[in-house]
Amino acid sequence: MATIRFARLIFQQKLNHYNDDREAVERRKERLLEVIDYHTRVNSLLESSEWNKYANRGDWGFGDVDHEGSLIWGNIGKGKEEENTVRDEQIEGFRHEDREDNDIAFFLIDVESSVIAYEYRRNVGSKAPVRIIEGVFNTYHGAEEELTTSVIVNKHEVEREVSELDRITELRFVGLKPTNPDSTNHSKDMDEFLREGGIDKMNIEAEGDDGIELENTPLLNSSLGLAEEGYGRADIIGKNENGEVRRVRTDGSPITSEMDGEISDDNKRRRLYDEIMDTLEEIGNYAD
Repeated sequence: MATIRFARLIFQQKLNHYNDDREAVERRKERLLEVIDYHTRVNSLLESSEWNKYANRGDWGFGDVDHEGSLIWGNIGKGKEEENTVRDEQIEGFRHEDREDNDIAFFLIDVESSVIAYEYRRNVGSKAPVRIIEGVFNTYHGAEEELTTSVIVNKHEVEREVSELDRITELRFVGLKPTNPDSTNHSKDMDEFLREGGIDKMNIEAEGDDGIELENTPLLNSSLGLAEEGYGRADIIGKNENGEVRRVRTDGSPITSEMDGEISDDNKRRRLYDEIMDTLEEIGNYAD
């Protein structure tokens, strides 16, 4: 069995030459495919960037990459001294040897919804696939368009933990960004506030010893919605009914799913697309 994780891809243009959503999707797909490619020298791009720690963990590369419509899929893997899976230039993909191997992870990106679903493999890492895509994209395209990634969290788990707080005393929202492509009913208020203010990123800190009214304060509650949907992070501190201090962090509760690791890449592609659609539904209906 393989664990599936999900992350939001957030694009920020540095050059404002494009206006409509159709062009944005096409442009982002084209730019992603320029770096998500068998021939990309991943480590060379990572070594000169803030993502250089990943270059020290193996010889990374993409393989079995393909695309259709708004979808891009393939494998990401790393080489090691005793390779069980090797990169094969003839097929521009990964060729398996006889020994069992877990050092590649399948991924699928839906550019239209700006969500990636990927296998979590222990020897690859829980965040490596998205951080490496982020790193190579920004090193290659950073002067024109920037990509950030954010794990999509299990909002039901976060809201359950928040509901167990008898009183909230501190709130921190870090890196809140406008939605891409759409907000939900939960995130709409803060999303509109950021857009109307021309704000690309916002941090919020609040303290209230007598208790902060998160649920009854639309902008704060909507900020939690943005963090749950992958457009920032939330750190909520409070006390339960026994007076014990508790902390709720959105990045500690990722949405996950399970998938049979033995199925074909073609079946994985269809399955991951369905999982992305289910995750978007789990996040909540898009705002009107």
